[in-house]
Amino acid sequence: MTLSLPRTALSIAELDDLDHDGVVRFVRALEEFGHRMVWIPEVAGREAFTTAALVLSATEKLIVGNGVARALERVPKSAGSAARDLAAGYPGRYVLGLGVSGAVRERGVGPLPFLRSYLDGVDEVAAGVPRVLGAYSAGITKLAAERADGLITFLVTPEHTRWARETVGDLFLSVVQWAVVGRSRAEAREVARQRLAYYLTLPHQIAKLTRLGFTEADLAPPGSDRLVDALVACGTPAQVREAVQAQYDAGATQVALTLVGPLDDGKLAAYRALAEEEN
Repeated sequence: MTLSLPRTALSIAELDDLDHDGVVRFVRALEEFGHRMVWIPEVAGREAFTTAALVLSATEKLIVGNGVARALERVPKSAGSAARDLAAGYPGRYVLGLGVSGAVRERGVGPLPFLRSYLDGVDEVAAGVPRVLGAYSAGITKLAAERADGLITFLVTPEHTRWARETVGDLFLSVVQWAVVGRSRAEAREVARQRLAYYLTLPHQIAKLTRLGFTEADLAPPGSDRLVDALVACGTPAQVREAVQAQYDAGATQVALTLVGPLDDGKLAAYRALAEEEN
């Protein structure tokens, strides 16, 4: 299957901090502003598939992807059944995204064989549902080309995007790009570091960033200026769009923006401005 999805999207981590009614208001606002697609990361607090169902039911046309659901959180049958029902209930509006971290080694199996077997189980109940894999390693990136309709990456530089494109050929490739709108570079660094702190504790993220050429000094909390500047776009909406062009130039099919920082009136205004910039 060839995925045909909007060239721009959002990756909305804010949902972890919102209650049911807050999620409904937020995603309806995004749709009203003119955004066409959101990816929902599964990080903390919210369960992937019930949250996807909530966002789909609260909006009229918004395309929703799990970006990504953590395979270790549920057995393949559960993930596949949930994905099948969402795809059937909201035709053309749902994409299954799956990923696994190195934590799976605690079960005595590596991420690649685990995910390959997991996809076998998903296929038994959800064959044909559009799906992408979250990946950084060569093995799982190649698995995406073999067993999925696309690849989604996160916290990567254009150099990684170029490598991923060379690895997967013409496969759909979404790149989640962090951005801070309406602040100076110095202010953007401060905001980004608050969010980055968590990821600098995760071995698979450290390994990925090390492969991208960042040093131990760069990755020591709270992260060097070099690291933050390479991973986070900042400025006006137009400047952010200009900055993420590097990801398109490197081979991204889609760039999904994550606006870093608290969800306040200023951030909502930034979401509106980004939609206007795009449209």
